[in-house]
Amino acid sequence: MRMISYMSPGFPEALFEAVGAAVGATVDFDSRTSGPAPGADPFRDGTYDLGWVCSTSFVDLSLRSEAPSVQLAGVGWVPTDPDAGGRPVYFGDVVVRPDHPAVALADLRHCRIGCNDVVSLSGYYALRHAITESGDDPATFAELVFTGGHHASLDALVQGELDAAVVDSVVRTGRARHDAGVDGLRVIDRLGPWPVQPLVARAGLDPSAVAEMQAAVLALNDDPVVRAILADAALDRFVATTPDHYAPVHAAFAPVG
Repeated sequence: MRMISYMSPGFPEALFEAVGAAVGATVDFDSRTSGPAPGADPFRDGTYDLGWVCSTSFVDLSLRSEAPSVQLAGVGWVPTDPDAGGRPVYFGDVVVRPDHPAVALADLRHCRIGCNDVVSLSGYYALRHAITESGDDPATFAELVFTGGHHASLDALVQGELDAAVVDSVVRTGRARHDAGVDGLRVIDRLGPWPVQPLVARAGLDPSAVAEMQAAVLALNDDPVVRAILADAALDRFVATTPDHYAPVHAAFAPVG
C-alpha cells in the first residue's frame, strides 16, 4: 500500500507518517503543489493507493471522467479555530502587514497578492472564487504571485515582497504561535468556510478495506503522540466525512475553473 501527501510542509510530515503506519502504507511527499498537477493522475495509473490532497484536487479527479480515479476515504480533520465551530472546515485567510491600509479584500485591487499554487483551494482557488463572486475578473483584479507554499507566502509578505497573501487558515494559526512576524499580520478577510483537505483512496480499492482504513485513522485520536502532533498543527482531531461535505467545492469548481 502506498500513500502520497501533498500537504507538507504546511502540515507536519509526522502526521502523515502516523496515518501511513496506522493503515499499513508507505508514505511519499510532494511539496510542489497541493494535489496532482493538472493532467496528472497517480491514482488511476496505480502509483498510489491513498492520498491526502486539496479538496479541489479531489473534485478535479472526480470530474475528469465518468469513472473517477478516487473515492473519499471518509476522513478529515477539525481545526482548533473557533470559527470552524468544531467542523471539518477551514478558510483562506487574506492577510496584510500591520501598516497596510487595506481593511477588506476589495481594497487589494491592483496589489500584489501571494498565492500558494494553482491547485490550492485556500491559497488560490478561494481567492479566485471570491473575486468572481464580487463581480470582478481574477485575471485583472490584482497581480497574483505564486510562491509555491503557504509558508513561502507568509515569508514573502513579512519581508515586504507582497502587499497581501491568501493562506490556509490552519497553517497561519499554527505558524503565528511561534513566529512574531506572522502573528503580527492582520487578517482582513476569511474566505470560506470550505471543506478541509480529504484523504482519498484509489477507486479500485475494496470498500471494506477503505472502511477499515477510515477506522484506523479515526482511532489515532486516542494516540497521545498523534494528539500532540495534531495540536502542534492547530488541529483538534480526525473526523468522519461524507461526499456531501464536499458539495460546495463541486458546485463552485466548474464556474471558476
